[in-house]
Amino acid sequence: MSVTEERRSLYRDRVLAAAELEFARVGFADAKMAVIARSADVSLATVYKTFPGKTEIWNDLHAERMSDLLAGVDERVAGTESPLERLLGGITAVAEFLTSHDAYLELSLHAGSGWLTASAGHGVQRTVWGSGLDTIAAGVQAARDAGELADLRPRIAAGLVVSALQVWLADWVESGRDRDPGAVVQDLVSHLRSMLTRGSATAASR
Repeated sequence: MSVTEERRSLYRDRVLAAAELEFARVGFADAKMAVIARSADVSLATVYKTFPGKTEIWNDLHAERMSDLLAGVDERVAGTESPLERLLGGITAVAEFLTSHDAYLELSLHAGSGWLTASAGHGVQRTVWGSGLDTIAAGVQAARDAGELADLRPRIAAGLVVSALQVWLADWVESGRDRDPGAVVQDLVSHLRSMLTRGSATAASR
């Protein structure tokens, strides 16, 4: 990598880190490029040389975070045979990722009901949320086909999962993070297991 490329990579990382904090603080719409530049300790001109605009910063940030999150999900569920355990393991990995990335969690919470509807997100975030709902719905269908889940419509079950994830994590943030994040994640996943398996053949046999 040339010196120029190294410098560009450094600026990119600094701008993304500063932007994540600013998006978490005020949301996408109210974030200002000048504030991001100041926080990143670079000139506004440098920010615009690195990214064409705020949307491109937002999209790159989400793409980078989602790549890390999906790698964590894959690692968590690798070798898991049960569709239900794969589903719950994936949800656990998502919740653990978000609780360990405070700024990313808070900027996501700024979007409100977008987690559930995938309609309030901006740019690539909207695509990410839509894909997430589809992935959960597919996981629900596989677990239902295996007799591990109650007879819920997959898309409705996916919505319930995402809604619970948002509610649990929003409560944790709004309460000043007054509980160990591991306990929050465990409580969330226990709730989802009980809710989703109620009435299933597997649950009845336990």
